[in-house]
Amino acid sequence: MRATVVVSTYNQEKYIVECLESILSQESDYQFNIIVSDDNSKDKTPIILKEYSYKYPDRISLILRDKNVGAAANYVGVHNEADGDIIFHMDGDDVMLPSKIQKQMQMFSVDSEVNIIFHRALYFSDDGSLLKPTKGFMAGQEIVSFSAREMAMWGSIAVHSSYAYRRSSRKVHDIGREFMEWFFAMDSLLPDGKGLFINDVLVKYRINQNGNSYLSTGKGKMKAYRIYFQDIYHYFGLNPDLRPQLFANAVVSFLGMLKNVHTIDLSLFKFLLRNIFYFNPSYIKSAYTARLSNGLVDKENE
Repeated sequence: MRATVVVSTYNQEKYIVECLESILSQESDYQFNIIVSDDNSKDKTPIILKEYSYKYPDRISLILRDKNVGAAANYVGVHNEADGDIIFHMDGDDVMLPSKIQKQMQMFSVDSEVNIIFHRALYFSDDGSLLKPTKGFMAGQEIVSFSAREMAMWGSIAVHSSYAYRRSSRKVHDIGREFMEWFFAMDSLLPDGKGLFINDVLVKYRINQNGNSYLSTGKGKMKAYRIYFQDIYHYFGLNPDLRPQLFANAVVSFLGMLKNVHTIDLSLFKFLLRNIFYFNPSYIKSAYTARLSNGLVDKENE
């Protein structure tokens, strides 16, 4: 079994070296290659990438775009080029921690039904104002197993750079619009695949105020919510048997948007009213608990 680590970059000259070194330094019993796709960066990111590709020709290959296609198309394009049995995603400003690849690969290798694996993350900022890990998911069980039904209900529970999935499980290769990575998690799990969550911090996830990530600004958060709602609507239409779980996901996401960006999305509000039949308090409680358990710890020593 072999892996491909996919890295998406855009104007990350300050961070891409640390990102690549963290991948190259991984000690693993499993072979892996790296594909980096740069979305026409205007800084020195392409130059740095060429230097690394020249230094590691057998390990690193590049896609250097001659025009900016946007984060979604850049992501889709490079993932479609990956040829490993297991595909890891990394943003170009994040950092792998030791044993990440080994731990996730081992779990894929011992259970052929596992299609996707997430884990905890350490959130950090360049100025040191943020350095907190996500909480232990679901009461800190060492490994949490879940299906598409739980994923539909829980929603997004992990950062991009924790994702690893079995390439053969991905059925949708381009949806023609922006998306959140939860969309492809659902794609890998449906109809009857298994997912795992490792309650171990295996990646550093960078968030700087006014940075490139959706979580860096209020405007970015609002955009992320609205993209995510489109993903929910997509699976709600295609999977009637998952509608109660997806409705619970939508309710918790609606409340999260209200809390985090102090506004509501009218289309989602109308969606909830139209589909109130699917209201299930126990599902909503489960979705809320899942989101809450994967938030940031309250104190640095937790």
